[in-house]
Amino acid sequence: MVNISRSLLIILTLIGSTVASAEQMQTTLKIGVAANFAEPLRRLVTAYNQQNDHKIDAKISVAATGVLYQQVRHGAPFDLVFSADKKRPMLMEDEGFALENSRFTYAIGQLALWSATNPKTALDALQNHPGKIAIAAPHLAPYGKAAREALVSLGLWRKYHRQVITANNISQTYQQTRTGAVEFGIISHSQLLLSDIGSGVLIDRNLHEPIEQQMIILNSCKDVELARDFQRFILSDSSQKFIIEMGYADPETPIDEQQ
Repeated sequence: MVNISRSLLIILTLIGSTVASAEQMQTTLKIGVAANFAEPLRRLVTAYNQQNDHKIDAKISVAATGVLYQQVRHGAPFDLVFSADKKRPMLMEDEGFALENSRFTYAIGQLALWSATNPKTALDALQNHPGKIAIAAPHLAPYGKAAREALVSLGLWRKYHRQVITANNISQTYQQTRTGAVEFGIISHSQLLLSDIGSGVLIDRNLHEPIEQQMIILNSCKDVELARDFQRFILSDSSQKFIIEMGYADPETPIDEQQ
């Protein structure tokens, strides 16, 4: 009986050690991400975990870039932030919320005009469209700001500015359009590629300021080494190729050659 008890104790100790070791190989990263990049980020976390022994348990919070910035200012304990612009990460850096030399461009965003009901969506359709259109709120979401700039460039802002439906982020814009609340929405090109209904068209990037999306590590990060390793993974050739396939522009290709 004594020998059995000792053997059982040894087994339990080994099991405990294995569990502890497994726990040590997985670290939680709290990530704030702009709504347009939420799904690509989830897939990139999965790819990272498939390739590395040290796994990321990603706790992902999705919001408009402007909201993420305000959350950081009010003490949100993010480890990493994936913004839809470079302005907010620069502010986080300048205001002392982020680590130096941790700000990098991870994607170049693109806009798309999309309809869940129109089988042949085209920009020309906006010229005579009598109804409302949906965009993200320009003061909160860089994609909303770019959408307004595109409408201005097309000479359509005066026509639509009183009947534009604005959402807090680009995901809400997508939902407003998908449910038929409006016929047309200006969403991210990535959302268009992921959509299983309707039709859409890529919007010329010459019509708006570049959507340069940057990520940054915050001072509140609990595992800086892991966060930096994940950043390196995001910037790797394979991840960048995947991001472009998900609807983002190739940063190495001039705008005029991209269209």
